[in-house]
Amino acid sequence: MLEGLLYGRGRLSANDSLGETDWPAPASGDPDLVFDLTGADAPREGAVAPFFDGAPGDAARDAALLEGRAPEIELALVAADGRRTLARGLPAIERPSALRFGRDAVSSRIATLALGLASHPQPGAFASPLASRPPPSALPFFAGALAAAAARKLRKLVVHEGHWRIGLRSLKPGDAAEDTLDWRGDPLWQWARDDRKRYFADPFLFEDGGVAYVFCEEFPYATQKGIISVMALDGSGAPGPARPVLERPYHLSYPVVFRHEGAIFMMPESSANRTLEIYRADPFPYRWSLDRVVMRDIAISDATAFEFAGGWWLTGATNDPDTSSWDCLSLFSGAGPLGPWTPSGEGPALVDASAARPAGAPYRRNGGMWRPAQDCTQGYGSGLALCRIDDIRPGVLRQTVQRRFKPPGGMHTFNASAHFAAIDTVGPRGRYAWIEGMLSS
Repeated sequence: MLEGLLYGRGRLSANDSLGETDWPAPASGDPDLVFDLTGADAPREGAVAPFFDGAPGDAARDAALLEGRAPEIELALVAADGRRTLARGLPAIERPSALRFGRDAVSSRIATLALGLASHPQPGAFASPLASRPPPSALPFFAGALAAAAARKLRKLVVHEGHWRIGLRSLKPGDAAEDTLDWRGDPLWQWARDDRKRYFADPFLFEDGGVAYVFCEEFPYATQKGIISVMALDGSGAPGPARPVLERPYHLSYPVVFRHEGAIFMMPESSANRTLEIYRADPFPYRWSLDRVVMRDIAISDATAFEFAGGWWLTGATNDPDTSSWDCLSLFSGAGPLGPWTPSGEGPALVDASAARPAGAPYRRNGGMWRPAQDCTQGYGSGLALCRIDDIRPGVLRQTVQRRFKPPGGMHTFNASAHFAAIDTVGPRGRYAWIEGMLSS
């Protein structure tokens, strides 16, 4: 009730009660699936019910949220001797200091998983029953949330959060590019010039004519809109000055650059325009002209195309209204890197805040295909996961996380070429260093 006074939206959200509703009469015959979404500690036997960290009931959900984290969601068929888990997901909680928003995020992802399960029923895996757990007191959580909100307001007066920087380093023959991520303090890393009036993020490497370039998002604070810029690298990996190469009336970021049939193309994120666009170099690297629009009326973030298992695939983060783009990965298939792209399966292939949203181009490693993914469990861009793709087919992407990196502040893009590795890391852009240090402590 207190949060409702502070954060009231004035409209229904995913976790609000609908009250008395005239539901349509059921069709004849027995239903294929019955969902128990009452939040009871003892859900109905024979129904599919949500479990949170292995325990049923809203109290188990709130126990995790009041600890400031998201619970792992299972949709499980309830039996007398246990449960059969049919679907799993880890939601992203964009505002962990507000119980109300955490409940909305969990409810939205229960709906996502339920729709996917209804479309593609699964046999599931048996698990023993777990007792429900009582939630901790909400009062310390609410007091902490108020203190955190006050600190955020003070910080905004003196610090620009989310100041991304790009680091680059050269690779020696035989180097595994991901091993360089363990050496972020190594002086071999060289950083793009930083005048504190803009940030640089989403670095993508491309080599042409014996010269290596890094394409990236440039975000000037004065305009509050991303553009695409490029920096040329010298032999040691030191980047030159950034030069803008593509600007649109809407925000651009995540510039995937690739070669196809002798031409060079760029596919930047343009989700602010609800499109996915491909540009052709005209000429490379400083001029680009629109070649085609491959998707319309869709907000797809960090779209990444790659060839694997005999076909072309595109992954991207998508979201419905009032849901996060940090935890849902959608899968598309196509004839080649230029598309056209067709949704592969109904609904997202992954719901996993720890390893869903793309974070760079997939690459081959030890005979397999690895994809960089964002780990958003501690906030947007809080870390990086390197995932081996185990299975990919229409509607299915299964992966195993091989390594995780969570540097101070965060990191959310990793790319490599034959000669260089590129990352971005984030930190504050302080106006007054002594206040910034006080707030950090």
